Amino acid sequence: MKKRFVVFFLLVCALSCAIAQAAKPKTSAVRVVTDRADAIYKVGEKATFEIAAKDPAAAEVAYSLSLDGGEQYDKGTLTLQDGKASVAGTLKKPGILRCTVVYTAAGKKRDVAYAGAAYDPFEIEPTAAMPKDFDRFWKKQKALLAKVKMDAKLEPSSASNDQVEIYKITLANVNGSRVHGYFGRPKQAKRCPAILTVPAAGVYSITPGWVSGWAAKGFIAMGISAHDIPNDQPKEFYDKLKAGDLKTYSRDGRDDRKTYYFYRVFLGVVRAVDYLTSRPEWDGTHMIINGSSQGGGLSIIGAGLDDRITALAANVPALCDHSGANYGRPSGWPRLVPKGPDGKLDPKILKVSEYYDAVNFARRIGKKVPAVFGVGLIDRTCPAMTVFSAYNVLKGKKQIDIAPLMGHAHNKTYMELKNRFILQRAGFGG
Repeated sequence: MKKRFVVFFLLVCALSCAIAQAAKPKTSAVRVVTDRADAIYKVGEKATFEIAAKDPAAAEVAYSLSLDGGEQYDKGTLTLQDGKASVAGTLKKPGILRCTVVYTAAGKKRDVAYAGAAYDPFEIEPTAAMPKDFDRFWKKQKALLAKVKMDAKLEPSSASNDQVEIYKITLANVNGSRVHGYFGRPKQAKRCPAILTVPAAGVYSITPGWVSGWAAKGFIAMGISAHDIPNDQPKEFYDKLKAGDLKTYSRDGRDDRKTYYFYRVFLGVVRAVDYLTSRPEWDGTHMIINGSSQGGGLSIIGAGLDDRITALAANVPALCDHSGANYGRPSGWPRLVPKGPDGKLDPKILKVSEYYDAVNFARRIGKKVPAVFGVGLIDRTCPAMTVFSAYNVLKGKKQIDIAPLMGHAHNKTYMELKNRFILQRAGFGG
């Protein structure tokens, strides 16, 4: 059993490569940290950012203080003494005070370091507005999906072994599209919990490893792609799409709620849940969703869109608080709404974004659905304020791993928390 768990853990950790390397402080010519190890402050308290350059002869650094990369509060130049300096700031309302430090050595490219001070982070409120017809709109779209025959097509995978059966799978989705992924089940499976792993951003092939580790632990498992493209193709196939038709997929069709690229993606998550809960091996109770980055956002969205989901894990979730930039705050990936000539977010696209904001789906997740989140206080892809905007509106039991010096990555403690959480919420203890 111990050997099986080690294999399972390695397979799960391999998924981390989809968004970033392990969460370790960046090796850099300059470093900045807060004066508190946990980087948590109360509104009005002073946070001191301590700066150190590796070269003790370094003379100065440039710095700025901002609202998590949004509104800038202060900037200037600091003189270093023995390679060290400090700057202090505060916030008058809940948020993340980000310190950005730039060091440029003579004749070398500049080096940038970041630190974040979290001010009453559990009091951060979202900027996302909830459309009056949000529920009605998505109920109608799910009804349209329900009229599409699932048409599951399974192809045995060479990744199967004496413990698990693995299949390449496609399912029919809306608008003539298909969901592509892998399905795995334990051999001799009878009553199993289900888990769905949803994808981080990008254009790539998912692998059997997305499901084999979970299947070995007793789950029926599915991992899906965001795109209507086949898996297991040569790298050149994905590179061509990445540079061509799918280069801007995260913003394609964004001027209409029925043409936005993620319309099919969100409904594809529901279709995957349709399949897992239709399997004869499903235990009829446990349906867990899990993902990071874009997948973290899709985990929140899936749980808000489909009440069959019983627990969710969302690491550094994207697709949160698209409207942040109108309030001097960051907007989450993919920065969906462009700014107009007046400096404000485009009102038409902003309205569309409300139907695709993970915050609004988080508002719809029931009290009985527990969640675990991971967040990095120096994440510039999915800024911490956007993550807390979604986390703070959840009604059920929840826990968040806060990594002060992590950017867009996986923290080791989050991975341990997530794996334990999933096993427990599947009825395995753990």
